Amino acid sequence: VSGGHSREILNDEMYRWLEGYQSGTSQDTPYRVWSGCYSAIAAANQALEVIAEVADPQKFAAQKGEALVCRAFNHFILVNIFSEHYNPATANTQLGIPYNTEAEKVAVKYYKRHTVAEVYELIEKDLTEGMALIDDNVYAVPKYHFTKATAHAFAARYYLYVGNWDKALEHANAALGTNVSSISNKLLPLDGPVFMAPVSSADYEVRYRRIDQPDILLLVSCTSSWGRDHVSSSLRYSMVKDQSDLYTTVNVTGSSSLYYRRWSVSASGAYSLHKYDDLFKYSSPGATTGTSYTVGALFTIEDVLFMRAEAYVMKEKINEALSDINLFLSRRVIAGISVDLAAIKKFYDGKPKYPDLKPFYEIQEEDQMSMLKCIVDWRRIEFMQEGLRWFDIKRFHLEVVHTFPYTGGDPITLTADDPRRALQIPMEAQAYGIEPNPR
Repeated sequence: VSGGHSREILNDEMYRWLEGYQSGTSQDTPYRVWSGCYSAIAAANQALEVIAEVADPQKFAAQKGEALVCRAFNHFILVNIFSEHYNPATANTQLGIPYNTEAEKVAVKYYKRHTVAEVYELIEKDLTEGMALIDDNVYAVPKYHFTKATAHAFAARYYLYVGNWDKALEHANAALGTNVSSISNKLLPLDGPVFMAPVSSADYEVRYRRIDQPDILLLVSCTSSWGRDHVSSSLRYSMVKDQSDLYTTVNVTGSSSLYYRRWSVSASGAYSLHKYDDLFKYSSPGATTGTSYTVGALFTIEDVLFMRAEAYVMKEKINEALSDINLFLSRRVIAGISVDLAAIKKFYDGKPKYPDLKPFYEIQEEDQMSMLKCIVDWRRIEFMQEGLRWFDIKRFHLEVVHTFPYTGGDPITLTADDPRRALQIPMEAQAYGIEPNPR
């Protein structure tokens, strides 16, 4: 993870939990997350201001709804990356992020951070108001917009994070529907001919998040070098062998055969999943330089299915949760093997590899813990390198151990209560008065 290029320096600093990364402003840095989300929020606020000033605001009710949900979602991402995870016992005192609700009129404006509780309250307000206004009929390409289903998926995640299981189930069901066959047909068909046919890694990347894949609820394009550099020797966009082994070792079903077929390993020992296609835009005709883009999914049917299963577990509806888990496994495990509670308990209970989860709410029964471990494990496998794992690490207070198998050195452990789990506020924001996170 070392080298002289700025990307290698950034990678090394973040991997070792150092704070120098906060000064980086290039692609794929925390600063770009911060500035990108606030740029999206500014666009939403501008749209809301214009809609409020037109002669007939009701004519643009659907656009107002999407702008409100977009504003809520971007604040949700920011507070979950740059703040501690929501905990009702501490949310009123924990530093959140600035929640912007007005279009900016001045070149320089100073903001103060709301508390985590205030941010979550404002997110819920925007989300609830906006979701009621969304109309799918106004979208030419729905999968690049917040549709009704996508807004419900976002609401399910929101209520899961705050521990409101009834609301989480309500919105997950609204996003998924209740017809099992219909849900199964919407899952990404890794067991189907599009993915099972002999294709190159490059073709697999194109197909994985293609807009016609049935599981996609919301796609987003962004500037990123991931699609271009994920097999590079910098290791920045790759994973270690222990993570790749999740796809080849025996899992809870008793099988080691999964429909995840596209990964590679570089000469430096970097394992890479082929999920992201590089979309390169040249700066001008005839130019040799430009900007890399990639496309990713912010919400999928699989994601919502896991959220529903988790809410079922917390409602002590174990059989319903098992049904959702097995529905997912039917499209991911060769031979269609299913699992029951006994198999899950045997595989996860008492294993150091699967430590007990420690959310802010109480897990009442041993069976709940076993089931949650299973859901969190498969969510990790399904969304490897897609960004959801970090939220589970924070939600469930999981330790993170970084090793140095290629360069040597002692492992580094980020403990469950380490304040660095809330990424530091970028230096550019601190320069304009944003209070840094405590260390």
